[in-house]
Amino acid sequence: MKRKIGFVGVGNMGKGICHNLILAGNDVSIFDVMADNMKRFEGEAYMCSSAKEVFERSEVTFMSLPNSAVIEATMAQFFEAGVEGKVVVDLSTSYPTSTKELAKKMKDGGGAMIDSPLLAGPQEAWDGTLPVVVAGDKEVIDKYADMFESYSGSWKYVGESGTGHLMKLAQNWAGLLQAIMYAQLYPVMAAHGFAPDKLYDVLNTEFYDTWFFQFYSKKYIEKNYHMDFALNLGLKDLTYMKKLCDEVGVPGFMLDGAIDLCRVALKEGKDRGIVQDMSHVADTMYQYVGLE
Repeated sequence: MKRKIGFVGVGNMGKGICHNLILAGNDVSIFDVMADNMKRFEGEAYMCSSAKEVFERSEVTFMSLPNSAVIEATMAQFFEAGVEGKVVVDLSTSYPTSTKELAKKMKDGGGAMIDSPLLAGPQEAWDGTLPVVVAGDKEVIDKYADMFESYSGSWKYVGESGTGHLMKLAQNWAGLLQAIMYAQLYPVMAAHGFAPDKLYDVLNTEFYDTWFFQFYSKKYIEKNYHMDFALNLGLKDLTYMKKLCDEVGVPGFMLDGAIDLCRVALKEGKDRGIVQDMSHVADTMYQYVGLE
């Protein structure tokens, strides 16, 4: 079914989903604060001058943005325009409490909000093979099932508003803490004379074998910190996890140390004038132990 769809944020992840929504025959309007991100869609989508213009032209508006603060500021423009009959899909890794509040405000205004965070990478988004979760009003979500199918390999309803973002944070909580653990383990063991490649051979068994172990071990051993997932986004996710702990009155424990290391690494990167990948936390550790 052809729909009038808007897309705010056509960067690293958003571009692939936007691409597939266009291929499905939808009338797509886009906006991104980075003009270069929009250029790739010249002749394929209507170029808007603001997020508000995208929203006003669209029945369904997708957002793929950095954090909840940006989401809230963008949604303020939507509320100003009037949300009756409109649907917003938040693809970002947003803070669940904020998502629930925005969803309630959308519903009170006669619209609907769906949280559907991205569970894979840019290539899967472009190929249309993303595993997708969606949360919110089930009746609204069922109405747009074909839309989700157009850019996903599979999609699954996971519950009321905020549940999708809770699920994404749970995954990142488990995964990023693994990444940070190995970022400390390899340099410290190397400083004691146990070479990273030899340590990998010991750990590379069914007991430790996960995607995070394999992906980050390779980067740490080769000291290849090419950009896959930005460190500032990883830090943002970890601070969201810490807030979840704070909301229920428990300490962050492991999160506190992970956040500290990310902040130290991020400051070091800013001092050197580089944009860092999440794996740069290992670079910081190697420097700390004198093995740059």
